[in-house]
Parts: sequence; structure tokens; C-alpha cells
Amino acid sequence: MNLKIAMWALAALVVLLAGYIVIGRDSAPDAAANIAPQEGPVEEGLHQEGENHAEEEEGHDEGSRTTIEAESAKQSGIEVEEAGSHALRESLPLTGKVILNPNASAEIKARFPGVVRKVEKAVGQPVKKGEALAYVESNDSLQTYAVTSPLTGVVLTRHSSVGDTASDEAMFTVADLNTVMGEFHVFPKDLARIRTGQTVQVQSVDGAVTADGEVKSLLPIADADTQTVMAWVQLDNKDDRWRPGMAVHGGAVVSEQEVPLAVKNLAIQTMEDGPVVFVQEEGNVYEARPVKLGRSDGLWTEITDGLTAGEKYVSKNSFVVKADIGKAGAEHED
Repeated sequence: MNLKIAMWALAALVVLLAGYIVIGRDSAPDAAANIAPQEGPVEEGLHQEGENHAEEEEGHDEGSRTTIEAESAKQSGIEVEEAGSHALRESLPLTGKVILNPNASAEIKARFPGVVRKVEKAVGQPVKKGEALAYVESNDSLQTYAVTSPLTGVVLTRHSSVGDTASDEAMFTVADLNTVMGEFHVFPKDLARIRTGQTVQVQSVDGAVTADGEVKSLLPIADADTQTVMAWVQLDNKDDRWRPGMAVHGGAVVSEQEVPLAVKNLAIQTMEDGPVVFVQEEGNVYEARPVKLGRSDGLWTEITDGLTAGEKYVSKNSFVVKADIGKAGAEHED
């Protein structure tokens, strides 16, 4: 009896296990079906979101432009010019310095030896032609006379004080600084290419001050140490940009060639390992425009691609715009 009960129990257990196996086999595909359909929409949604983000980045390249208000641009010394044609010059490079114009300066001495009783002018003060610089009491007559300026200009040096003895030495140096001279060294091999009346492009060492001058004279003697001949180039200086003693570079123009599009060299900056100029757009917006460069004469460079004639570009202090774009880019990343 016990054996029959055990046999029936074992048979029931076998049937129960078989049922579980069948149920599990039937339900597995349904579970897989419930999961699989969700994968497609998730991937598609992510793909679409990525495309939208890429389109947004492409349409708004904030890393190459910035906005600088007009007043801030003025205070920063930013200047804008219209791009167009320009004559590139083949030049003979020269080096030199700014000196006083010998025709517009004077060293002033006392007419008669004596004692300086009064000094009227100090270094840096303006003086008019005929105006008294000092008063000297003559040793012979004991009369006091005025030492006057022979020209209108500025007092550059003063070597006399009250109580000094005036003799053959210069008491003052006065110069009219409305014109100055660029004194340039010309090597013997280049003398045949320099002549009076020739145009010379002159610029300060940092390139901030530039002007065209004219060769007024070639000195008839050579420097014993350098074997160079001095060429004097007259420069207009009504705005006081040229200071006597300044080191300068020059380029004596030997030929010219017109190109359809050129910009000043000071306009060109490097961004992302390539040359750019900054184009002014509406609303005080400045854009870094990649350009291709052609020929250059040291002051101007031909643009062969990336810029159109008539567009306004930053011709001075372009580094300020570059720094502002870099600053904006850093803030955007933060």
C-alpha cells in the first residue's frame, strides 16, 4: 500500500515539473518581444538629438566672433578700414633713427661773454621766434642783453642757470619739430638704387607709426666705421608721432605693382594655425575671417581668398579683437 502511494506521488511530481518547463518555454519569446521594441526608438531619439545639436553648433560658430561696443572699440584704439586695391612696393630695406631737421633747429649761444642773470625758458617749453630765453650781463659793458630764439619751436636742451658764465658754449637747443629727419645707413652696394626725391616708407620698430618720406640728401662722405653713407629722409611731424632718437626701419621704394585686394600687415593675426583678419559686421560684431595671403611689401599684404573688396576690416589693434574672441571662447567653455 505504501509503495503504491509513493509511486503516485512520484508520477504527480514528474507531471508538475513538465508543466513548468512548457510554461517557461512559451513565455520566453513574449518577454523578449516586450524588450526588443524599446531599443529602436531610444537609438533613433538619441540619433536625432545628436543631429539637432550638430546643426545648432554649425549654425552658431561663436568661437570666431565677438561683439565690441563702439565706445569700447574707440578707447581700445581699434580702427577699421574698407578693403580694396593697393600698390605693393618693392623696397630696399634700410635701418636708422629719427634726428632733428638741421634746417629747423639751432644751438643758441650768448653774443658776448658774461654772467647769466635770468633764465626764461625750461626744457620742453614752447618758444616763439625773437622771444627771450635768458638774460646775460656783459663782462665788457656791464649791460644786460637778451638771448633770443632765432626760430619758433620747442626748447630741447638748456645748459645755463642763473649765475653761470656764458661763453662760447651753447646755452639752449631749440627745434621746430613739425618736420624731422630719418637718418638711414646705405651700404655701398646699394648706393646706385638710392637718389634724392625717392619715396621711403618709414616705420617705428614696433610698426605702430608709419609714414612716407622723401630723400632730401645723401651725405657726400661715408662713415669711417661702418662704411655706409647717410641718407636723410624728411618726415612730417605735426602730430608729434616721431621723436628724435627713435630707432626706425625704412624701405626705399624701387618699384610698385597694383593688386586687386590688400590689407595692412597690422590687420593679420593667427588663429588655429592660420591667418585671419577681423571683419566688422552689423551690430558691432567682429568676425575672424580665415584668409589666404599673397605677396607682401612689409606694410601691406595681398589677400587672394577669404575677403571681398568693400568689406570693413580691423586695420589697427587687431590683437585686441583676437584677445576678446579668446576670452569669449573661454567663458563659453566654462
